[in-house]
Amino acid sequence: SDIGLLAQLGSLYVLKSDDAKATETWEHAIAAEPKQETTYRIVAGAMVHSRLFDKAIAVYERGRTATGDASLFAYDIAYLDAITLNYAGATREYLRMLKQSPGQLAYVQSRIATYTGRTEGLAAATQVAEEAVKAEPDNIMLRQLVAWLYMEGKKFDKAFDVYAFIDEKQNSHGHEIFNFAQRALRERACSTAVRAFGKIISTYPKFDLAPQVKFGYAQALEGAGDAGDTLNIFRGANPFARRSEAGTAEARGAIIAAYTAVTKEFPSDEAAALSFLRIAAIMEEKLGDLENARIALETVVKKYTQFPGAYTEATLRLGDVFIALGRLDDAAAAFKRVAGTGPAISPQQERAALRLAELDYFQGKFQEAQAKLKSLTTNPASDATNDALGLQIFIQENLQSAPPALADYARADLLARQQKLSESLDRFQALLTAYPKSDLVDETLISIGDLYTRMGRYADADSAYTRLIDNYPESIVLDRTMMKLAEVYEFGAKDMPKAIAAYQRLLEKFPNSIYVSEARKRVRALRGDTI
Repeated sequence: SDIGLLAQLGSLYVLKSDDAKATETWEHAIAAEPKQETTYRIVAGAMVHSRLFDKAIAVYERGRTATGDASLFAYDIAYLDAITLNYAGATREYLRMLKQSPGQLAYVQSRIATYTGRTEGLAAATQVAEEAVKAEPDNIMLRQLVAWLYMEGKKFDKAFDVYAFIDEKQNSHGHEIFNFAQRALRERACSTAVRAFGKIISTYPKFDLAPQVKFGYAQALEGAGDAGDTLNIFRGANPFARRSEAGTAEARGAIIAAYTAVTKEFPSDEAAALSFLRIAAIMEEKLGDLENARIALETVVKKYTQFPGAYTEATLRLGDVFIALGRLDDAAAAFKRVAGTGPAISPQQERAALRLAELDYFQGKFQEAQAKLKSLTTNPASDATNDALGLQIFIQENLQSAPPALADYARADLLARQQKLSESLDRFQALLTAYPKSDLVDETLISIGDLYTRMGRYADADSAYTRLIDNYPESIVLDRTMMKLAEVYEFGAKDMPKAIAAYQRLLEKFPNSIYVSEARKRVRALRGDTI
């Protein structure tokens, strides 16, 4: 069309740096059909192609006036506002779209999410949405949008207040609050999740998803006492268990009581089986009460076979408890029930097969362990592959160079798995004395550091890890050791300057390490960087 040709001609003038001629040509194009939506879309498109974003926005706005449609071009203007960093303007345009079509809430959220990762973008979007709610306080879509923005900004308490309002206005009888509570729990906003689940329990005693609500409430209570996130590189429970109100005997008692209430009130529901699992985990990991952990797990294995997920998880954990109790034959029997007799095809079967190989390793049956591990290293997509491969290589290398040292190491490793930390520590230290030239020295030092960390002896852990880093610069576990040392500073000793320095040392020494991304994120968080 003539309009299209004129629009392209204007772009050619831009290439020749003749902006005045370009503007004149585009004005001719608009004058040809000044009342048509397509006119403004074609001309603005040419301007966007020429990267004249502000001029394109102005043309779109002229098109609105000329056609009398105030919501026209909302997506186009929002897109251009966003890429020119006018986040408030972009949000206002998306709100126009939402007002025109309330069913587009999810789409609008997805578009706004393209800039809420920036502090200034999230702040601008939140402010605009809050202003819109003040202007239209009964607009539920706007309320939902602002609640979502609060959650994007980790302001879960404010989001809860909004969802409580929405739930009441829509007569949802707790379902809006329930959906919010589940997300808050997933996002680890556990204190707010406690409030939300508690609100449902107190306000809607006959809620149709009561088992899930009460189980979620117990989970939130438990999560509120967890320590900060770590990479779980210490094999097993988080060694930095928070010693705060949530870690007191009274608080743990309240958590166990909440799970126990689920098992008594809903004894036939899956939530009861999952509650027994969590009780067992607390007994084993937090209280060291292996017998009561065993009782809870055997309850699941015996009474809840109709829930395969809970049954399998209970059987696997029961095997771990048997290891800790020194009942290795019972542990093997539990793992064999999950592993089956054929190839391991599910993650649970692979985990059970790995545990069976570890049992052989602990008992010095290294050839048998290697045979089991070999079948676990063929699936690169498996979660068990890395652990199996690591143990396989560890056995192969040290079986050739120092079989007696490997046997001693395996016995010390078993004691650590059995939570016999002091005995394990004595054996590892004796191994250093007996085999000072062994290839196992670096692995022994990292194990000693891990034990000190689990015992809360952070200065001693620092010494063990630092000795490894300084004296064994060629060790294949050096980057992992640096990451552990940094976590000891951050989560254990609470020495943030040292933590930052340790993370930075890892970044400098091992730029290709698998821990680089997390280390960089930790440095930014500890410094308070906003980007």
